[in-house]
This record gives sequence, structure tokens and C-alpha cells, in this order.
Amino acid sequence: MYKSLRSRWRSSSMFFQAFSVSAVVCFALVLSSPIPDQETTALAKRGAVLSGQWDTESEVGRRFILENNLWGMSAATSGSQNSQVTATSGNTITWHTTYTWQGGNSDVKSYANLDLRVGLGKSISSIGSIPVTWQWSYSNASSGLVADVSYDLWLSNVASSSGASSTSTYEVMIWLSTRGGAGPAGSQIGTATINGVTWKLYQGTVSTWTVYSFVAPNEISSFDSDLKPFLTYLTSNRGVSSSQFLVQAQGGTEPFIGSATLSTSAYAISIN
Repeated sequence: MYKSLRSRWRSSSMFFQAFSVSAVVCFALVLSSPIPDQETTALAKRGAVLSGQWDTESEVGRRFILENNLWGMSAATSGSQNSQVTATSGNTITWHTTYTWQGGNSDVKSYANLDLRVGLGKSISSIGSIPVTWQWSYSNASSGLVADVSYDLWLSNVASSSGASSTSTYEVMIWLSTRGGAGPAGSQIGTATINGVTWKLYQGTVSTWTVYSFVAPNEISSFDSDLKPFLTYLTSNRGVSSSQFLVQAQGGTEPFIGSATLSTSAYAISIN
């Protein structure tokens, strides 16, 4: 670049040549200075890679807990899974989980998820809305993948309790995706039209609590909605008391068998 400038301006005055050289040198120094870019900023926000069965990590000032949660891994003949948050923006999380599982085809191996830790312990009747955003996609999914992508809401008579416990009364799942024949607990008891979508409704029993599962008719990979109407439907149509407390709210994936990466570009949920 310096040689081309000299050839173009050879007939110019010495003063102008000196000025040009100085300008080129300054410009080169600016170009060579390290400038932080967006990738560097994003990398700085990455969390740990969780690979252990019960590994967790707090996110956004403990608003969420990322849980690897390989609770059913003993049913597999082999396999592994890891999860990681890669960025945060306000209360919105970007994260992914990668897994491969073999054996125990009919058994869930894990539920890697983001577990909301604020706004809980409210009765259904006192909740105004539960706005959610979930933008997600699969990559490197095996042809024999059996898995679901779902929300998991837990109800109890005890406001200070947690899900999957002796005080749990209802588990409410909203399945945005089912692949390879994955199905919820129990059997289909009908359909329910909520937020403009007609969901298949299943009822079953796990341990001591009743499970209601709303299964989307087609895969929904971009979901901006409100979960409160699902609870309202149950209080209006299935005899669930509006005095039940919402004690846990999770969003994640349950693989049965196969391999994939589930990448979430935006995940957010609030209980108002």
C-alpha cells in the first residue's frame, strides 16, 4: 500500500509526501490495534460444559439453573450428554445440549433443562400470565432419534415445595415436539384448543401425582406464547383446583434413544 501511494504521488511536494507517509503509518497502527468483537464478547459469557449426571449451573443471578439431569441414564447400555449456556441477554438465555444414547429404547434418559427459580409458589388463581419465548432447532439428529422438547410445570398443595416430590399433585407438560414415536405418560383423553393450537391431551400417573400432557399436532420450533391458559384449561375442564401452587417451571428435552444437538437461540419465561 505504501509503495502504490508513492508511485501515484511522486511529483508532489516533500511536505505532502511526508504528510502522506505519516497518515499511512497512523492508519496501519489503527488497523493493527486489537479491537474486541462480538464473538469475543459472546465467548466471555459462556458457562461451563456440564457433563456429569447431576451437574448444574446458576444463570442470570440465579434466575435460572441449567440442569444436565441425566436421571434415567442407568437404562442406557451406553451414552453421554453435555449441556452449556453460551450467552445471556437480559433474562433471555442461549444454550444447547448434545447427547447420544443407546439401549433402553422405551426409557427417557435425561431432561436437560433450564429451571426457573423466581416467581414460584403462587396459586393458579393469582397468576396473571406466564409469557414464554423459545426458539430452538435440532442439528446432527440421527435417523432413529426418539425424543421430545417440552415444558414441565409442577403443581402442589404446598407453596414452598418443589416438583417430583412427595407433595407433588400434578405435573403439566407442554410438548412442542415429539420425534420417533415418543409419547407422554398415560393415554390420550381428548384434545384441547389453547392459544389457537389444537393439542392432543394425555392423562397418566407417575409415582403419586397425575400427569397432564399437551402434545402439539406439529413441531413448534418458534414459540412465543403464554402458559397460563394451559393451567386455566385444567381448572375449568379437568377438576384441577385453582388454589394449587405452581412450584416449578422447566423447559428442556427428553431423549429416549439416538443422538442430536438441541440448540436454543432464545429462551425466556416469567410468572406474572
